[in-house]
Amino acid sequence: MVTQRKRKRGESWPSWWAFGVIAALVLVDVVLVSMALASTRPSDASGADGVAAPLTTSSASVIATPTPTPTPTPTPTPSAAPTPEASSVAAQSVVLSGVDDLVAYRAVTGACPDTAALLEVTVDGGATWNAAAPADARSIQSITDTTEELSIIARDPGSCAPVVHRSFVQGADWVAVDDLGSRWYLDAEQVVSPGGAVSTPCGRPVQLAVRSPSEAAVLCENATVSVTTDAGAAWATSAPVPGAASVATGGAGYLVAVAHRDGCDGAQVVSLSAELAPGAPGACIAANAAEGATVIAAASSGVLWYWSGDVVARSSDGGATWSP
Repeated sequence: MVTQRKRKRGESWPSWWAFGVIAALVLVDVVLVSMALASTRPSDASGADGVAAPLTTSSASVIATPTPTPTPTPTPTPSAAPTPEASSVAAQSVVLSGVDDLVAYRAVTGACPDTAALLEVTVDGGATWNAAAPADARSIQSITDTTEELSIIARDPGSCAPVVHRSFVQGADWVAVDDLGSRWYLDAEQVVSPGGAVSTPCGRPVQLAVRSPSEAAVLCENATVSVTTDAGAAWATSAPVPGAASVATGGAGYLVAVAHRDGCDGAQVVSLSAELAPGAPGACIAANAAEGATVIAAASSGVLWYWSGDVVARSSDGGATWSP
């Protein structure tokens, strides 16, 4: 039988007991530190009830924040060059022919057989006009004055076929002749050149400007100007000339009267380049005339005549300036 020994007062505890106490204290301290750290852990992974949400390694559950794609700045598209404003040229109701600085002829024209040949002549620069028309003609189309004779292309009152009338005394007396074969003229929608060749430079020719037996220009209904240098075998055509009302020879090329453009309450004259591009307009001549009643004509002396309504004017510089 083992008899236990009682520890006397003042006797120290064995060393193993001290170690046990220290270990217990350390364990308590570890538990307390662990609890403190758990209380400060971020809660973004917790559920709504405070229970930590389970982690997953599935890539499908990871939602990437999309990176905004910069919106490209649109590149401005260059605007096309403005197209000239389209216009329609009215049928001519007046005809004009300049002879020199003082002498010119003019006529009112229209449909055949209703329009009589109303031809007038001035010998004082347009101050006064006197009748000079043949009685048996209708619808004058062109007037030509040379040193030898005055002639017109008009319409026969019965058949309305083109016919030539000549005068050797400034219109005091006339004779009808069969001389169309040597002249330029318009016949319906066709241009007839000397020798009788027929061509169609555009849909409806409105006016002819003749330079020689092989050279001429045609003002068309669509405001273009067609030019030939080989009697109509080939034509070069301009872009539409806004406001075009009449065409005439001028210098080495052609001139076009444009009506009611650029603030002009009347007409101005532009010259066509070799490429048939219109140049800068000349001085504005105020006039109030119906469509088709504005016309220009160049004299052999170089003077340019203008007639529109009640206004008659002349220019010695191609329309840059005008005088009554």
